[in-house]
Amino acid sequence: MDVARHARHIALPEIGPEGQARISAARIAVLGDDLTAETAATYLRAAGVQQVLEKDPRVLVALNRTLSEFDLVIRSGFDDAPVDAVAARLGLPAIFVRATSTEVDLLSFSGRVPSAEAPANVPLMAAAQPASDEATAVLAGTLAAAEALHLIVREGAGAVTPRIKHLRLPLDGREPLVQEIGAGGP
Repeated sequence: MDVARHARHIALPEIGPEGQARISAARIAVLGDDLTAETAATYLRAAGVQQVLEKDPRVLVALNRTLSEFDLVIRSGFDDAPVDAVAARLGLPAIFVRATSTEVDLLSFSGRVPSAEAPANVPLMAAAQPASDEATAVLAGTLAAAEALHLIVREGAGAVTPRIKHLRLPLDGREPLVQEIGAGGP
């Protein structure tokens, strides 16, 4: 871990040296072939994540084996049953993010317990539709990276219970929607 480079993270009581060590040791799969996925991967590397796999999920033939090598998965695209099923089977936290011209949606599944009951043979879905503008895609990728870092630091400290978080940020000035299901605390 590069202490000088990450001194600001280490100085934050929410992260500290232990949290930065968890960030540096994290292995994250960022699935998607758009600017949202690229932005998430860039921010994760800048935060100190040493192992970030960027991949178009349509080319992952052995999705089970590939994802089993990671601690968390981010998917650019919202309704991806194959990635979610594999993550659920493996007990991996998963973040799904979608950027459109009118909003950014983020679903975060944290504190998962491995489930052998998750479907095994789900066909891969088409690639996510890119956002209509780059700013929205960058915002979506930034939020996905921030949520991933939050999960890495909190789950590594044993502070996260199984829950689903949904965040919807309308870009037209409407109120954002924040929902937590199965929350055991902030």
